[in-house]
Amino acid sequence: MHAEGRCHCGSIRYQAEVDPSRVAICHCTDCQVLTGSPYRVSVVVPAERFTLLAGEPKFYVKVAASGNRRAHAFCP
Repeated sequence: MHAEGRCHCGSIRYQAEVDPSRVAICHCTDCQVLTGSPYRVSVVVPAERFTLLAGEPKFYVKVAASGNRRAHAFCP
């Protein structure tokens, strides 16, 4: 399935070919804080099926309560 998106301000734009069966919902505290909702929806996309169309995201690594390290990307 073809998907296109952007950040709220429009600095970052992307497109991807996603497999709808790879959509996941997370209810952890970090995801709740990140989204301001009871859960976060995400989908795993192989790098070769993802294209950054505009912008360059900034990254930081968050260590979850479980000890897992997760890279978050945001517009500058």
